[in-house]
Amino acid sequence: MKLAYWTYEGTAHFGVARIANSLRGAHAVFHAPQGDGYVTPIFAMLERAPALPQMTTSVVQGRDLAVGSIRLPETLRQVENEVRPELIIVSASCSTTLLQEDLEMTARSAGLQTPVVVFDGNPFRLQEHVAAERLLTVLVRRFARPQPLTPAPSVNLIGPASLGFHVRPDLIALRRMMQALGVAVNVVAPLGASVEDLRRLPAAWVNVAPYRELGQEAAAYLGAAFGTPALTTTPVGVQATLRWLDELLALLNQVGAGLGAAPLTRPPLTAFSLDGQSAPSGVPWFARTADLDSFSSKRVFLFGDATRTVAVAKFLHDELDMQIAGAGTYLPAQAEWMAAQLAGYLHDDLLVTTRFQEVTARIEALMPDLVCGTQMERHSCRKLDVPVMVIAPPTHIENHLLGYTPILGFAGADYLADTVMTSTKLGLEKHLIDLFGDAGLDYSDSAPARTAQGDALAPAVAQGVVEAVAEESAARPALSPVPTPPAAPRPALTAENIPWTPGAEKLLQKIPFFVRGRVRKRTAQFALDHGHDTVSEEVLHAAREAFGG
Repeated sequence: MKLAYWTYEGTAHFGVARIANSLRGAHAVFHAPQGDGYVTPIFAMLERAPALPQMTTSVVQGRDLAVGSIRLPETLRQVENEVRPELIIVSASCSTTLLQEDLEMTARSAGLQTPVVVFDGNPFRLQEHVAAERLLTVLVRRFARPQPLTPAPSVNLIGPASLGFHVRPDLIALRRMMQALGVAVNVVAPLGASVEDLRRLPAAWVNVAPYRELGQEAAAYLGAAFGTPALTTTPVGVQATLRWLDELLALLNQVGAGLGAAPLTRPPLTAFSLDGQSAPSGVPWFARTADLDSFSSKRVFLFGDATRTVAVAKFLHDELDMQIAGAGTYLPAQAEWMAAQLAGYLHDDLLVTTRFQEVTARIEALMPDLVCGTQMERHSCRKLDVPVMVIAPPTHIENHLLGYTPILGFAGADYLADTVMTSTKLGLEKHLIDLFGDAGLDYSDSAPARTAQGDALAPAVAQGVVEAVAEESAARPALSPVPTPPAAPRPALTAENIPWTPGAEKLLQKIPFFVRGRVRKRTAQFALDHGHDTVSEEVLHAAREAFGG
């Protein structure tokens, strides 16, 4: 464990909470000290759901430790009597894990009628994503039961969970595509699933698990135990979605052939649009317009989880013709898969780190035209004046919108293209205001008032100050000269410390703010490479000519 004030992943405690808060009729009981109840307000603030978080903390107090008592059985009985859940999930926080208590035995001693699942993953070794994946798999193993397949083609959507990144809009997009194909959704898990839904998982023809961070382990178990095939690719972008639809139909028809069902075919693409008549996405048309010149050859850096970093990188490169300047992840376990997926897209090593400072340093070194990252990169890029769009967790309240903003499918391609456009283009508005002012609007009340009398008096006041200073200096006794210390050696010039003339600085301010940092860095290096010890207006113009600007 290490103490950090900014982390990309939550604790195992947080991962357990995501699963418990997703399930319908479930309730989480955390065996934890008072301070570890922070998870509940986070979900209440970000989830944007009408219900309160399905969590209770069984508080461990110092007096309990002194007398050797434990409040957990009492809390479990209280939850059963007052909440009446279908399932209770018990988990210890990092702090109480140190007590080495047998929570399984303690839970049994409560004498509950409600099924109880104790998650005993070590929170010092597991973080959010791994804990959530393991708990979901434990629940699927416990409740899934052998049963006949549904008469009509059906799928399970495995992976959408509470507090996921754009998960609810993604779920709508997936359901709409299934409806267009004529395929029923058997179960969505864990989001909105009950214990009975978990039992019905093996009835589906195919499991769809588009997120590598959550759901694919459970899908693998269902495949091994019940023979259900799984589709684990992610439909981000128009091209990827078309391939994904063909892969899904192939799996469904493979199962259907064994049941004697008629083969499924892909309907016209208009069936996937919102109105049922037009093209499902505007990205192919947009890619052929003059506006695409704004993106072609633009450099983008991506950082986030495995699923979205890889999928968005391929979409930006393959469909918007952007150049991948670099990519990275905070999930070391996914690094090998990501590097293989991005082979041919990256010209540098994949950045694998859990320290946001290292990500910021890489962005500052690259100074790309766009950063696609997490909420942390949004903070960093504001300081660097680099356009940024959030594509992966961790997120902010602004990334949990009420509207329809999917990442997956045809509608997701439109949303991503629109976000790229607004992220890279709206900076021009600030640049134009900096360059031309407020378009003739005069905010006189924001400036100090000036009068004709004040203007007339200003020279006289200034002259009086000069005369007073001269008289005071003449009245002082003469002082013996003080030896001047030797000047400190001047540090070696670098791109960071080379001086700029006022004229060059003024000229630099006319460059759009979102590329200003990159221009400053490249011009300073140009000056050093050509033997200049100062960046002047002439040097700036010469650098511009050399760089083709």
